[in-house]
Amino acid sequence: MGTSGFAADPDWRTTPPITYVLDYGQGHLDNPEYIAAVAASPPTLLHLGKDVVMSHNWGPVAGVGGENQAGGRGDAIRRLTPAETRERFRQLEEMVDGLHAAGVRWVMPYICSITLGGSHIRRTGFWEFYDHWDEYLEFGLPPRPELDPADWMQRDPDGSMKGTYGVQPDEDEFYPPYEPNMRYAACVNNPGWRTWIDSVARLVAAVGYDGAFIDNGGTQQCYCRFCQAKYQDWLRDRYVDEEIEALFGVGPGRPVPLAVRPAADEPMTLGWVESRRFWCHSIHEHQQAIRRAGEEVADEFILFPNGGHGRPESVRSSFVDSHYIMYELSIGDYGTHPGLVRSRIVGDIHMNVRNDHAWQLKYTAAVRGPVSALLLTRGGYPSTKPNFELNRPTAALGNAEAAAFGSGAGFLLRPRWNEYRDVLNRYRAFFQEHEDLYAGYVPYAQVAVAAFGDQNLYEHKRHVSSVEQVTQELLDGHVLFDYVTEDRFTPEVLADFQAVVFADLKYASREQIDALEGYVRGGGHALVIGDTPTHDLRVQPLDPQSLPAALRPAPEGEDLHKTMPYGEGSWLRYSRLPLDEVMELLSRPTVELDVAPEASPGVRVNAFIEPDGSAIVLHLLNYDTPLGVEPEPLVDKTNLELSVPLPQGAEVASVTAFDPDPAEPAALSYDTQDGRAAILIPSLHIYKVLRIELG
Repeated sequence: MGTSGFAADPDWRTTPPITYVLDYGQGHLDNPEYIAAVAASPPTLLHLGKDVVMSHNWGPVAGVGGENQAGGRGDAIRRLTPAETRERFRQLEEMVDGLHAAGVRWVMPYICSITLGGSHIRRTGFWEFYDHWDEYLEFGLPPRPELDPADWMQRDPDGSMKGTYGVQPDEDEFYPPYEPNMRYAACVNNPGWRTWIDSVARLVAAVGYDGAFIDNGGTQQCYCRFCQAKYQDWLRDRYVDEEIEALFGVGPGRPVPLAVRPAADEPMTLGWVESRRFWCHSIHEHQQAIRRAGEEVADEFILFPNGGHGRPESVRSSFVDSHYIMYELSIGDYGTHPGLVRSRIVGDIHMNVRNDHAWQLKYTAAVRGPVSALLLTRGGYPSTKPNFELNRPTAALGNAEAAAFGSGAGFLLRPRWNEYRDVLNRYRAFFQEHEDLYAGYVPYAQVAVAAFGDQNLYEHKRHVSSVEQVTQELLDGHVLFDYVTEDRFTPEVLADFQAVVFADLKYASREQIDALEGYVRGGGHALVIGDTPTHDLRVQPLDPQSLPAALRPAPEGEDLHKTMPYGEGSWLRYSRLPLDEVMELLSRPTVELDVAPEASPGVRVNAFIEPDGSAIVLHLLNYDTPLGVEPEPLVDKTNLELSVPLPQGAEVASVTAFDPDPAEPAALSYDTQDGRAAILIPSLHIYKVLRIELG
């Protein structure tokens, strides 16, 4: 087994995890007690609310803290005088300096990619500031944009202002949190909005912030004149005139309009796919412009947009060059905090449900960019349920899973400084003291799972849903696996794996199909589930007879369950996701895949390897850590027997266990047989890391 992805991405390496606190409170300015509270357990990253010189949605106003909806009316949106704005600048400089001195590495406030507040008719809110723009030039503002803010907005195909959060600015009188004002969605391609938001970023950097959290980072679907014009240039960078005429039905030199989504009973169109891809590109360009604006003032400006949840296509395109991406995970049947929920069925009969975030963490690493995942979770939404709530052990598990499955990732904790003090201090210290366990690795896996986030651009969302289900089966079976994205689905990368899962993929290129066929012919084993490719990436039909037999559409009504030998390998073809059979299917033609064969599904594993093959780092987590405000006792896993696959020809030199719970690193005994290392773990509390030195 090789080092997956290393050959295709020679420069990508893992980075150490971080600790992360979000605090949207308002009592931060001129408050030494707040600085002292943070100093007792400073996180790596502290994310504040609208504690800024000028807020993105109102300009220089009295209110601070909170996010878009907070502080949207009354005295909070009173415009500050230039003298008051100078005082705000001083307060922020002092606060940021104090937080850095308290031990916080990065401090970032809240801004937004698109939101404005006010009334374009009554010229209130942001319009009042715009009309007094020149009074604030001393703060480094450029000349006032000629376009009125009413012309900065995203537009629907009919030219009306695009609705946002249930508001239609052309029709409605107000937005409840902003009453009597409105909420608007600006266009990221609009030069007026770009001028303003870049000014906000420069002021953020000027008071000493290290970057900014950018909300609504993935919200762009605009048909304004600026988008229509930029779309022409963007499209012609991707297609020659002959292709545009053939694929989009537009004559030479004529513009290609941004498309609208086909109705449910209409076929997918390339126009809609490329329109969505263009909006993703626009977001990426907008984010990078904000970054450059901040870097005009500071040496570095960290980008931290929101918008990873449900948008793998955006993580791979819009956010791949950001530093962090937030996954705002609010909705889940059992909340979204990590850990064990015991759900009562009837009487004393319960069902164990384990929440995890391996998909978000591993997929973000799989795009092989500088971006890392930061996770926001909840104990129910919109109201918290006590038995889903986070507690100290599950707060520790959240930090542990970010470290185990991600690269440079983090888990959001609320500013309950007393409650989470020990977790914050213990995990930050562990991550920093043992940086060598996290920095400079590549994923180590036996199974590849095709994770083609761009299927969402084609409105084929069943693929991601199937990948998430396969992920749960592999986690429960203690399998070392990695995701392979579209651009990395090549013969060189696939050759590193014992098996490949290809689930519910409807759109694929000829090159991707050939890569999978060649992998199987050469001795690999592919599990094909559900939909198989019917169209290429240009939405052109594929000739079924040109496909390997295992990838041809199933006969109408036939439920396929078959193994198909092919060359030196085999295809395993199933019509639907076999939730209880994935492990059995994958194990039949390959070596044993279960790394902890006697452990319960509550034990989860993930692994990385040094690029030179000198060491494996194996992460173990106990997801039977109970959630809830009054959790059941946490029971350690004891005497875990591991069977870790080794690279071909490798020998084990030593095994050392590390644990963030107070304990010295411990040498473990091991045995090697048939290319695997047998290791006994005396106990697993929440999280343990093994470093396996190889000879």
